[in-house]
Amino acid sequence: MPAILLATALAAASIAARGGPQGHPAPGGTYSILAHDPVTGEFGVASASHAPLIGVNLDFLDPAVGGVIVHGGPHLAINRKVLTALGDSLAPATAIKVGLVGVPDRERLQVLATSALGTAAFTGERAEERAAQEIRELSVAAGQRLEDPGVPAAMQDAFEASDGPLADRLLIALKAGRDAGGETGGAHSAALLVVGPGARFATRGRLVDLRVDFVPGDAVAALDRLRAQVDSVYEV
Repeated sequence: MPAILLATALAAASIAARGGPQGHPAPGGTYSILAHDPVTGEFGVASASHAPLIGVNLDFLDPAVGGVIVHGGPHLAINRKVLTALGDSLAPATAIKVGLVGVPDRERLQVLATSALGTAAFTGERAEERAAQEIRELSVAAGQRLEDPGVPAAMQDAFEASDGPLADRLLIALKAGRDAGGETGGAHSAALLVVGPGARFATRGRLVDLRVDFVPGDAVAALDRLRAQVDSVYEV
């Protein structure tokens, strides 16, 4: 990957037309996969959500440390604590425990983490209905308000069966999650972020940063198209 990809697809008019965040849309869920490529040293995450702007929640990846994502609301303090703990060489499961100390609504949350030491996830007892997680050696997937609890496993199977750049494998996994049922209400935002060495023009080591902030239809398909369009320009 010789250069950064930074692209955003916005459809503000569609948000207004469908109610959007100000119009209180019907509730839906989120599903994500977080992974590490030990060969390239890259870390990456792909996520899709019924809510707009899921990409804003994917900002906690460090090419020297690993990454973390929280489902169930914007919990920046948890993200920061977990990433700091990973940077202190704590295992992902321990880092998640550190991040959740003193959090009153922790049982409503899902937390995913990865580093060179492995992967881990936490799903609280009061997480949104049909919450599930699937932990593998190099990747972790989870979701809330899923149409089928097998969505995370489907994502993991697709990820492990694929090869090529980490960004492509994450997108394949995200599409597999959608095809396995995705989350309730359909995904209207999606994002793909990969960090690692060799990002000559990137900020904070970003190699790929693609976001579909809101579309009225299939955000995963829109993200796939965006990836292809940017790839044709940047040859990444």
